[in-house]
Amino acid sequence: MQHFLCKFIFMISMLWEAPGVHARKGVKCGGVLSADVGHLSSPNFPRVYPPYTECSWLIVVLEGSTVQLTFQEFNLEYHDTCEYDYVKVYNGASRDEGNLLGTFCGSKLPPNLTSSWHVLSVIFHSDKHVGSSGFSATYRKHICGGVLTSLSGMITSPDYPDNYPNNAECHWLISAAPHSKIHLVFTDFQLESQECNFDYVAVFNGSSQEEQVTHYCGITKPPDTTSSSNELLVVFKSDFNIGGRGFKAYFSSGECQDVFTVVKGNITSPRYPEMYPNNIICQWNIQLPQGFRIKLFFRDLELEEMNSLTEACDYDYLAVYDGQSPSDKLLGKWCGTKLPAPLISNKNNLLLVLVTDRDTANKGFSVSYIGMVPINISCTRTDFHIQIPIQSIPQLERSHIYLGTPACAAQLSGSNYKIYARFDTCGTEPQKRNNTSVIVSVLYVDFSLGSKEDLHEYEVQCEPKRKEASVRILSGSDPTELNRGAENIGHSQLPEAEASDSSERGQDSSDVVFISICILAGVLMLIAVVGLVLL
Repeated sequence: MQHFLCKFIFMISMLWEAPGVHARKGVKCGGVLSADVGHLSSPNFPRVYPPYTECSWLIVVLEGSTVQLTFQEFNLEYHDTCEYDYVKVYNGASRDEGNLLGTFCGSKLPPNLTSSWHVLSVIFHSDKHVGSSGFSATYRKHICGGVLTSLSGMITSPDYPDNYPNNAECHWLISAAPHSKIHLVFTDFQLESQECNFDYVAVFNGSSQEEQVTHYCGITKPPDTTSSSNELLVVFKSDFNIGGRGFKAYFSSGECQDVFTVVKGNITSPRYPEMYPNNIICQWNIQLPQGFRIKLFFRDLELEEMNSLTEACDYDYLAVYDGQSPSDKLLGKWCGTKLPAPLISNKNNLLLVLVTDRDTANKGFSVSYIGMVPINISCTRTDFHIQIPIQSIPQLERSHIYLGTPACAAQLSGSNYKIYARFDTCGTEPQKRNNTSVIVSVLYVDFSLGSKEDLHEYEVQCEPKRKEASVRILSGSDPTELNRGAENIGHSQLPEAEASDSSERGQDSSDVVFISICILAGVLMLIAVVGLVLL
């Protein structure tokens, strides 16, 4: 949308300029204004403006909005038909007199002017005689309805956060790319709190108001909404009395928002590797089954650099939250080009938020993630005990979970997949690490579907003397990256009852064997002594 707006500004400014329309040499004025709010004034204001001057301002705001122009001060040479010095305001970029909103001179303050679409042009002209102090004006993007086609944006009630006017009716049609969905979130909401027949907001799933929907009023925010198609209609209406602060809502669509529920994936900024749009807020949610944690890898990062004064990411940035909303714990906030280290969530959800300001775009970012299967592991002196909750991976058969070789597949036991394996089976091998003897094997969790291979590998390790076990992820998304940042994902985390059960079984399968050997040795020694005595 921003790219289109820039091209639109360029083309329309080329068409808009005409011979003889220019500032006097040495006088700087006019130009293209595309910010949401801005200021313009005659040259040398508040001192006398120069003679033989013509300045042209083209104000272009987001499509679907209008431009509201307000004059604070106004003092030009007077003429009853404004033939000498004047300000002309046009609806749009054309100088066609049919688009003229007004011609002004003298000292009477012009009225507030509003364009009928998202372009407004202002012309200031002075002749060779009689100057004055000139004018000063401000403009603002005015939103009350329209068609919104950007990847993301904000909708507010008129005059927000001041009280909205009476008898207002606004219709916003949010239109995304085909096959896209739109996500709408209200962040502030205060309307007349009586029956919702008076002041209300209604959200329609589509472009028409034919379906029956709930009207929202009072101070309870409407629920987050995700459209089922590429269009969403928001309607705001107020009656003749009793207002409120109104509302503020954000929307995102297409490649600017998504929800990921698969066990691994990739996320990129809009238009990556091309320049991302300016002035967007994008959100991506990763939502995996209960018990999973999420490991995030940064492949590429090229955002606007940090603010050199505050040394903070105040302009464009990527933020990651440990949960489903920005109110959850912030895991990091990055800008510039330095790649962050991989990070791991503490929950089964991650939220990524990209915020960009109105200028200086860049290439953006690329990240990948992998869900870390919740593996509970313990060990004895002779074997591994591995458990995975079935509810975490309900789509997998037990044969897709195995230790070392497919012959050592998991067994169903209650609500868990379980593997009990002796150290002399299932591909286990002794190793020396940090001068400590350990037993190591590889646990495979196979998410492959059809011809698409997706095999995740976890290294399991036991220190038999201490009966301490651990597990770390080896591969599954990008073996090179994952091996480089192989992460220990915990020791045994069995529920208390199951941990106790495992411990007892561990005692039976190791300590009992040791005691039995000792008894056998004692019996043999006794037999030998008796034999010697008899001899």
